[in-house]
Amino acid sequence: MTLSRSKKSYLCPMKTLLTTIFAFCIFATAFSQTRANDIVGFFLAYDPNTNYTTQMEVFRDSDSTFSVRVVWVEDARHRNTIGTVPIRNLTFDAQNGEWRNGRVMFEGREFRLNARLTDDGRLRIRGFWGVSLLGRTQYWTRENALRR
Repeated sequence: MTLSRSKKSYLCPMKTLLTTIFAFCIFATAFSQTRANDIVGFFLAYDPNTNYTTQMEVFRDSDSTFSVRVVWVEDARHRNTIGTVPIRNLTFDAQNGEWRNGRVMFEGREFRLNARLTDDGRLRIRGFWGVSLLGRTQYWTRENALRR
């Protein structure tokens, strides 16, 4: 069965439209993944309560959630925390541009956690129990490499 000349000319714009839609979907997916991975890297966290600094590494887990590992501590008394993963299960919410539903272990208790990158590149971490009003916020500074 052969198509008439008028049907062929109709299919060409349709093919172009479908190709454009397909390309847009691939681009949107790639862009979303890039934004989700913006959190990956090293951050320096200062705790005013303990008055010491810790370097944290944010990494992507195999299930596409994000976790945080302690990779360096300033105070030698806390070296036993290196390698621990106090923050787990952060998932990227593309609509709000933040990472949500994380869990953080602090002093033997588990709290909920949300994170957001600020305009100046810092990571805003909000840990809370129950509702977000009952919590504490820290700002971590991005670093380019692992401290030794």
